[in-house]
Amino acid sequence: MWAKIEVVKCDEKIVYLPPSLADLDRLAAVARFGGKSASVSIQYRDDLDFPTENSFKNPVRIQITDKLRDKLLIPESPVYQVKISDSGITFGPVIGFLLGNASHRYNPIHMMKYSDRFGIYHQVGGLIYAFSPKFIRWKNHTVYGLYYNNDTSLWEYGYFPLPDVIYRRDFHSDPDVIKRLVEFTKGGLFNSYRFTKDQFHDFIKLNGELKKHLPPTEFALNFDQIKNFINLHHKAILKPIHLSRGRGICIVEQIDTRYKVIDFRPKHPLVYELYNDKLLENFFAVYQDLFDKYLIQKYLPLSKIDDSPFDIRVVMQKGPDKKWGSTGIECRVSNNGYLTNISRGGYALPVDETLRRAYPTCAKPLLEQIYELCHNFCSYMDKSGEHFAEFGLDIAVDTDQRLWIIEANVFPSFKGFKKMDPDTYLSIRYTPLLYAASLFAKI
Repeated sequence: MWAKIEVVKCDEKIVYLPPSLADLDRLAAVARFGGKSASVSIQYRDDLDFPTENSFKNPVRIQITDKLRDKLLIPESPVYQVKISDSGITFGPVIGFLLGNASHRYNPIHMMKYSDRFGIYHQVGGLIYAFSPKFIRWKNHTVYGLYYNNDTSLWEYGYFPLPDVIYRRDFHSDPDVIKRLVEFTKGGLFNSYRFTKDQFHDFIKLNGELKKHLPPTEFALNFDQIKNFINLHHKAILKPIHLSRGRGICIVEQIDTRYKVIDFRPKHPLVYELYNDKLLENFFAVYQDLFDKYLIQKYLPLSKIDDSPFDIRVVMQKGPDKKWGSTGIECRVSNNGYLTNISRGGYALPVDETLRRAYPTCAKPLLEQIYELCHNFCSYMDKSGEHFAEFGLDIAVDTDQRLWIIEANVFPSFKGFKKMDPDTYLSIRYTPLLYAASLFAKI
């Protein structure tokens, strides 16, 4: 049921309910709110009515004492979902956005960029706050953070109980902290792990069907190995295993006995024309960091529109039914002939329009193949032992219409959708909160 809490003064921990909820066997219970709980007595008050149609906009009034409020750290402003069962009374949901360790950045102004996620707050309710692992107090299961006050549309500081459910939005946290939070929430932390590019390839290669959609890829070890790879595939891309969005890459192309290198690591890309093997070896001798946690991958001949290569970003998310679905799909077109990433100058186009222009006779079946591949990927990732609920899948279509899985981002960016299709963008932003609320419903 939906409920609004009112706080009354009293030195005891009491919950006051409407008489219509009276249960003579329930005069004492345990009240729970996120990671906090307290033994309470239950009393019934005639001036508390249960509305005929209970909803977010028409919640039942429930009173608690200030002593209980202080024990549970429960803010008064939200409208809560309340579950009454034999095990007690649960107020919620308590949903946490797990952010990074750069806690000085997380202030009410910075957090406004998260506010557009709350267009469906009336379907979720409860306490939703952002926090950094740095401010967790494990001893009393609390954390200092910023919660969204739906009444004022502002973010406010406070101390809160650890959440029921955690939406992970940072991947630099201590793995031991993440493990502890997973255990504390009983698996309620989703997007629990971020594969590095090499781990991703190693895991996908174990699936015979998905393996067919991985480009030839090796760990960059030394010059001889890189040269042999380039001689075999003629064009290759070097990618750092820990970065995304086109950062840190380098493209090497063999043209007869010459080599062309485009280095995208600087702010402004550098182009090198190397006329023999020795000059190529000298290049890698200077840039030894290209052997430090880099992959080398065959450069795929991407399909093009208007002579510009494109790939496809598919956003896969779990909804309130806990099933995977595609909540957004876009084509990302390069404006430099190489990089399709929006953050590196690429631009977004609707997928239907792009595939129709590139493949007029087979756009629809090709799109169906893309959806099938993405669903198969997500189903396989559910067998990893981790809890995933969101992926940004980068799918390439080569000039032979073969599909390739380029990357799977657990922390995807939605810039293209925001410019191209604001409604889809908002739907993508809403879905994790709806999923989080569905996990609370099972508690």
